[in-house]
Amino acid sequence: MNFHFPVNREHTNANNEYYRDARRLLISSGIFSALLLVGAVLVLVVFDRTPFVIGSAVVLFALAALYVGVTFQVRRAIKDPQELYDESPLVPAMIARVDERTMVLMTLVDMRKNPSDGEPAPALATRTVTTISGVPRRVGAKVPAVSVAGTHKSRTEFYDEITPVPLAWSTPDKAVIAQAQRNIPVNDWNVLERNIDRVEEVHATKRNLLPLN
Repeated sequence: MNFHFPVNREHTNANNEYYRDARRLLISSGIFSALLLVGAVLVLVVFDRTPFVIGSAVVLFALAALYVGVTFQVRRAIKDPQELYDESPLVPAMIARVDERTMVLMTLVDMRKNPSDGEPAPALATRTVTTISGVPRRVGAKVPAVSVAGTHKSRTEFYDEITPVPLAWSTPDKAVIAQAQRNIPVNDWNVLERNIDRVEEVHATKRNLLPLN
């Protein structure tokens, strides 16, 4: 089930931690690539060009090229905010744990790549967040979100990684948030609430995704 609403770009830039994390990754990767390139050039300029020095420079150039490739790959994988919310399934999420500076957001998701294939594959997914506009720092607080798939096993029909992205990160409109919350089936909220204390079990998995079946 998808939920369409107009994304507020200014609000997204100021509050959306999903895109903030992506920007940080891109910046870090770009800086590291530049440092590797500078290092490779300095090695060739400062030291005598012995086979070892040339080999070291080649390795640094290769690593720089690898990180440049990763940077572009990540950049291509990041969808426009409006597209991300329009195409991603609406899911229930709740604050599952409140720490000193962060909170753990837990969501109930369907692991299937194709929702029309077979029976639902419910799972719990978590994401550590700093703040969500309009949401109290209280365990059990409801947070309408979309589930964004990450990596997946190529030979299975299930995703390996799914992260919740709150609607409140991209709209300040309380009416939109309330409508999204009503659109989520009551049973889904109930299932999530019954499992809200399983944070440690979810975190014990490889990618914070715990199948329920």
